[in-house]
Amino acid sequence: MPWPMVHFAVAQQLCIPEPSPHLLIGSIAPDAIHVRGKITREQKGITHLVCDGRLPDANLIKENYLHYLNLKPGKAWKEYIYGYFAHIYTDLRWVQTLYADFKQENIEDKENIRFTYNQEVSQLEFELKRSQHWTDSILNKLKDSEGHAMPLFVEKSEVEQYRTIKLEWLLDERNEPKVELIYFTLDKVEVFIQDTAGELNTLFTPSGIHAHGG
Repeated sequence: MPWPMVHFAVAQQLCIPEPSPHLLIGSIAPDAIHVRGKITREQKGITHLVCDGRLPDANLIKENYLHYLNLKPGKAWKEYIYGYFAHIYTDLRWVQTLYADFKQENIEDKENIRFTYNQEVSQLEFELKRSQHWTDSILNKLKDSEGHAMPLFVEKSEVEQYRTIKLEWLLDERNEPKVELIYFTLDKVEVFIQDTAGELNTLFTPSGIHAHGG
């Protein structure tokens, strides 16, 4: 699964001039379950609508998006939900494209594949952080962003705690592994981000809801 900077980059592409704090924190909210400590793949799967070990297809993501969108009124909630389900769709497309290619190339190296992946996506976080003009603005917006509880998925406090942990990690240069990107190069990932944002705009358009910066 892609890490936060990829999700923020997709959010940035979705909104002109910039995504709101609500959409940004929503865009990492499905992963907030990690603050519970050691969790199983099944527990993480719940927040991502995983069934039988598989991420949902685009239609199921859209159905759930529309369901949650209409549970509460208000722009903040709707933008948060937009971010939440954009995260799941981004994960789906990542698994189908860049991660599928990476896995195919490393299929014989079962012992090191997880380590290699974590090194590359860690490095990618810092490459994106340095290369994107919006980095400082978006990370500043995130600092005081407010989460929302989603029944059966995540609690408000978990989302906000996870946001703080991820920000601290990103702002600590010692976390950069300083490796050369081989599988998840900036060029490939930037194309992925643009393609995914375009697909999301199409997928969520019929709802009549578009998150806007503000």
